[in-house]
Parts: sequence; C-alpha cells; structure tokens
Amino acid sequence: MQGMTDTLYYNADNYVVMATCADNNFSSDETRIAFAWYQLVVVFLLPAATMAYCYTFVIRVLWLSTKRLATLTQADRCAPA
Repeated sequence: MQGMTDTLYYNADNYVVMATCADNNFSSDETRIAFAWYQLVVVFLLPAATMAYCYTFVIRVLWLSTKRLATLTQADRCAPA
C-alpha cells in the first residue's frame, strides 16, 4: 500500500468514495519519529521562541517608556518656583 487508498461506501441510492492518505515514504519508525521532531522544532518551537523574544523586547521598551513618561510629567515639575 503506497500513498493513497480509496474506499467505496454505498447504500441503495448513493455512494461515496473516501480517499485515505498514508505516509509510507519513511523506511523505518525511527526515521518517521525523527522527522516529526524536526517538524516540531522548525515549525513550532523556533517561531514560538522568536515571537516570545520579540514580544518580551517590545514589552520591556514600552514599560521603560511609561516609567520615563511618569517622571517627565510629574505635577511638582510644573509648579512655579
């Protein structure tokens, strides 16, 4: 069984052909598992880590700017001398 298999389901009036895809391109289960880990790392973990780093940097910059804004707009700085 290589690739795709078709199964025919029918009753008195209708029929449906259901195609089932099978992943038979790997020579062993170890190769299939290694490829699954590769996909997990490349497709999910690396982008998630990159986004976490970037969002952390943006949040830090915004947090520091709000602290600076609070010190620049204090009421006692605007009071006449």
